[in-house]
Amino acid sequence: MSSDSIPFSDHINELRVRLKKVFFSFVVIFVVVIFFPSNPFYSFQHPEQYLDLSFISHTVVASILQQITHDILPSGWQLIAANGIGEGMEIYFMAAIIISIAADMPIIAYETYMFVDPALTESERKLVYPFVVSTSLLFVAGVLFGYFVVAKFLILALAPFFYATQITQLVDAASFYYVIFLVLGVTGVSFTAPVFVYVLITLGVVSADFFTRNRVIIWFAIWVITGLFLTPDGGPLLDLVIFIPLVSMIEIAVYLARRKVKPDRSQNLCKFCGRELERKGTFCPSCGRFNES
Repeated sequence: MSSDSIPFSDHINELRVRLKKVFFSFVVIFVVVIFFPSNPFYSFQHPEQYLDLSFISHTVVASILQQITHDILPSGWQLIAANGIGEGMEIYFMAAIIISIAADMPIIAYETYMFVDPALTESERKLVYPFVVSTSLLFVAGVLFGYFVVAKFLILALAPFFYATQITQLVDAASFYYVIFLVLGVTGVSFTAPVFVYVLITLGVVSADFFTRNRVIIWFAIWVITGLFLTPDGGPLLDLVIFIPLVSMIEIAVYLARRKVKPDRSQNLCKFCGRELERKGTFCPSCGRFNES
């Protein structure tokens, strides 16, 4: 039975079932993350820690938060609970939610694919697995880049102002972790942009010439978005650190997509660079070469 003949209510029911699977998988991962010890051997040797809740300091979430503090927070800086006594618990559970969503992404991607699969053509299905794999790899690369480069650079860029104004380095813990997780999430998502550019071009939604003709405008938009969302308070140098690899990856995606998509020779296209011409037998305004009629 084709997807067109399936009642709309059946689509809704299928969506509800798949959302349930995503939700329950998230809950399972969340419970494991907040209770599972980072060192099971230590937990077996010290079972008394479960009586006074001290085991929380040895869970996966606690270990990740401790590692972030160790790697990114400069020596001599201290985190404080500026928003009240419950700030530690809020940070702990917010980190657990973020980690659980990240761990649940493969299940989310699979359920999404299974839901839209009946509506895909054969050529579109061939793009699914490369799209999922490349998006996942670039997201991980973006998170690692954000962790080891952007987040550290951000703190180093702010540190001199503390010293110059003789301010004690007491940082609100919630603000610190919020900025770190924001940077990691945004850099991870931004690194997947080239994949979407490639897919849009190969599916014919937009042309590669669109990115070529509007390159300056697109670069400027990326620069603005980088400064506003990716590098809060990091300064223009940090904007440049993110801008260069992001633009480079998009340009590579456009180049690969242009080679993938074979131009329709029934149109008036330049045989040298592929740009559409007003008529045959004219000079191409892009490359300046003459196309014989």
